[in-house]
Amino acid sequence: MSGSTGGSMSCGQVLQYEGRSTCVVENNCQYEEYHESYVKVDGGNNTDKLKGRDENGFGLINAQHGYGLPRLGKNHGSFKGLKESKNNAEENTQENTKKSSTNQLAPSVSFNNRQSKKLSTIFRLSFKRKSCDVEEAPELSQSTRYLIRPRAGYTIPCQNGEKLSPGSWSEIPPSTFQLRGENYFKDKKKTPALNNSPYIPIGIDLFVCPKKIDHIARHIELPNVKSNGKIPQLLIVNIQLPTYPAAMFLGDSDGEGMSLVLYFKVSETLDDHISSQFQESIKKLIDDEMEKVKGFAKESNVAFRERLKIMVGLGNPEDLHLSSTEKKLVQAYNGKPVLSRPQHNFYKGPNYFEIDLDIHRFSYISRKGLDAFRDRLKEGILDLGLTIQAQKQEELPEKVLCCIRLNKVDLADNGQIPRLMTFDGEC
Repeated sequence: MSGSTGGSMSCGQVLQYEGRSTCVVENNCQYEEYHESYVKVDGGNNTDKLKGRDENGFGLINAQHGYGLPRLGKNHGSFKGLKESKNNAEENTQENTKKSSTNQLAPSVSFNNRQSKKLSTIFRLSFKRKSCDVEEAPELSQSTRYLIRPRAGYTIPCQNGEKLSPGSWSEIPPSTFQLRGENYFKDKKKTPALNNSPYIPIGIDLFVCPKKIDHIARHIELPNVKSNGKIPQLLIVNIQLPTYPAAMFLGDSDGEGMSLVLYFKVSETLDDHISSQFQESIKKLIDDEMEKVKGFAKESNVAFRERLKIMVGLGNPEDLHLSSTEKKLVQAYNGKPVLSRPQHNFYKGPNYFEIDLDIHRFSYISRKGLDAFRDRLKEGILDLGLTIQAQKQEELPEKVLCCIRLNKVDLADNGQIPRLMTFDGEC
């Protein structure tokens, strides 16, 4: 390298021996990185002078033929011509490296004086300059809503009446579902359920999340109700739906998904229309009581919660353009109660009881069916409910624990469903 004099150095000289720059894109912004290296040449009473000094007293060599710092002095408003200028610099560098390195260093450093100089330290300096000329990718420009402790029922509105808007929920009579009748153990017949249920709907929410959220009530602002009576005033049903493709083998049964959260409160006519026997069954479910069940060899103790059943009914199958196979499946299972065990979990709070139904752990056929119907459910009317299976004559007829209707709620996430942020920073 060649340099001109511009000041003396008492302790040594600093020579730039390498200079390079790179262009990178990071977080939707473009950066140009500069990396400069210097060699400090020790010398006792050296009188060689270098042009310019930095704030630490190091002299900087004036660069020629593509070396040095001229580009650092430029104020780039844009880096669109960066690649071309970089290539030119590299070509100049290759031409100059063909020359003797001794000739390049000779104007600044003399190696004939053995007592005065030796190479001691290499200094590397680098920095980044930012440019926002890079266009943002379309998929990154879509905004995602994040909710922290939202009010219960915030995301999906209620609408009751003859005309129902898509994307809403409404009440339905419990008699919508067919349950075990009063003489079921004799005739095996099911009849419309009684038109009274201990819990009535007050709201629905739908959230997306990269993994399942258990005990979701901790992250929701629930209605302020007083706890009194035998059973909790609020019932929360958290239906955990997977959005990743259904696999034959379950694995860890977790991943991208959404939570469909149903909120219910105790009916004001509980004591007038709900029998004491059914209220006692609800209390056993909440208190996780055990019961003796007769087996082939001996009796065994089984959790009363194993009796919980979920009901899903499609109210307008004709609007979903079903294939012949799908029609047969809907006719066979539409509205039919199914035991939720063992894919359920239960949580108790000061004034609520939560039931988590983990669809991630359902059978492969069930998860595959959800995949097939997901995009069409935005045109479907879904009736959801829970019941407790009757296993004794005095428990008949079966009653609906809670029920609600979804009116063409889109369960396919196209950016319209908000993410729920939890206390630990995950969503």
